[in-house]
Amino acid sequence: MVSQSSPKKMKNPLGINWFTIVVFVVLAFVFIRKDLSLNFNLNAPVKVEKKRPQNYEAPTQKISSPRKKKESKLTEKSPAKKEIVKETKKGTSLLNFFGNPFKKRKKGKDFSGELAEVNQSIKEDYLKRFAHVAKSEQEKFQIPASIILANALLHSQGGRSNVSTDYNNHFSIPCGDNWDGGTGSSEGVCYRIYESAWMSFRNHSQYITSGQFADLVELGATDYKGWAKGLAKRNFSNDKNLAKNLIRIIEQYGLNDLDL
Repeated sequence: MVSQSSPKKMKNPLGINWFTIVVFVVLAFVFIRKDLSLNFNLNAPVKVEKKRPQNYEAPTQKISSPRKKKESKLTEKSPAKKEIVKETKKGTSLLNFFGNPFKKRKKGKDFSGELAEVNQSIKEDYLKRFAHVAKSEQEKFQIPASIILANALLHSQGGRSNVSTDYNNHFSIPCGDNWDGGTGSSEGVCYRIYESAWMSFRNHSQYITSGQFADLVELGATDYKGWAKGLAKRNFSNDKNLAKNLIRIIEQYGLNDLDL
């Protein structure tokens, strides 16, 4: 009697179970997919390289360094301005004309002796040169023009003295206690420095109509003898014969004609 047996499981020609094959195929598919994803991510760094140039744009040090240099230049120039302000204080201005009269000076030599050695044409040219200035000062300050010219001629030696040529001081006016303008020294005496001859004439007019000379204005613009004696009495200069010399010069050159 032939016995019936249970049907046997079918096998593939290689003897491998079909279930095993399916599992293997699924695992292989998953592995291949991950590998493809990994290869795709490895190619991504191209985007990162494009961002790198943005991190090196215009360093701030190149902008800040020039500013520091400019600040140093500005500080270097500041001392020069202070020096310019100090130099201008030594100049002469109309504000410096007014001051107290100088102290009494001892009587010295006779200035007419030195003036006599100056060439006559030089003295005449000097008087002609400043005649209009003296006349203008007379109208403004009521000082005889003759006194102004004679005083300038005598003390500047016709514009040839060192004080007049070097300092534009035609009347040998010393510094004085309240003089804030420029100063110079000659033979141990401090003299005022003027920027021009005109400023010397103007300061002279203001000088002999103020302080201890103020009352001379009451003499008027024609009394040259009274002015000459008044200047000598109040020690305008150390010329021991100041009044006599001024009157002689005025009458010698007819300067009193300008006082009319």
